Amino acid sequence: MLDMSSGEIVIGGEMDESDLYIAPTVLVNVEDTDELMKEEIFGPLLPIVAVDDIDHAIRFVNSRERPLALYVFSRNQAVISHVANNTISGTFCANDTMVQGGVGNLPFGGVGQSGFGTYHGRNSFTTFSHGQGYLNRPHGLEFINKALRYPPTTPAKMSILQRLVVTPRKGFLSRIPTPVSYGLLAILVYYLLKLMNYAPF
Repeated sequence: MLDMSSGEIVIGGEMDESDLYIAPTVLVNVEDTDELMKEEIFGPLLPIVAVDDIDHAIRFVNSRERPLALYVFSRNQAVISHVANNTISGTFCANDTMVQGGVGNLPFGGVGQSGFGTYHGRNSFTTFSHGQGYLNRPHGLEFINKALRYPPTTPAKMSILQRLVVTPRKGFLSRIPTPVSYGLLAILVYYLLKLMNYAPF
């Protein structure tokens, strides 16, 4: 990877393949299309890409795949917040490196191409657990399905279902989840049928 880079080595560069050794190396004048900028670097190589300002740096980060970690070094808290609020990364760390991976209750993991899920503490349990959706509808409410959901379809049925599921509700009704409103309708229909001396179940 280092051999294919067009960047200029200003620090390090020594390698010993027989000893699997690469000296800590800093490269400058690295283009965004350089080989070093195309893959994750799990080694002591630091390519430096010059930018005009902080917004240029943010655009550069956002134009590429989401990184596993994003580091910002600044004495200006506004700059740190600006970068954090305008980029997406697996983890974010200001004025240090790697320490966020050592905080036991801080979620660590990638996003997008850099990975899925997080671990550490409760996040490990959640990531490696399966949250199963479970719904058990009482069979006694089957009469609602017969009255509204099942064929034959009629304009009246469609109108009621559309109001329950599709039509935006206003006022306090907008705060009631659709399944809850469906259940309330079922209760209302049930008691109306009881008043009519009809026992659906």
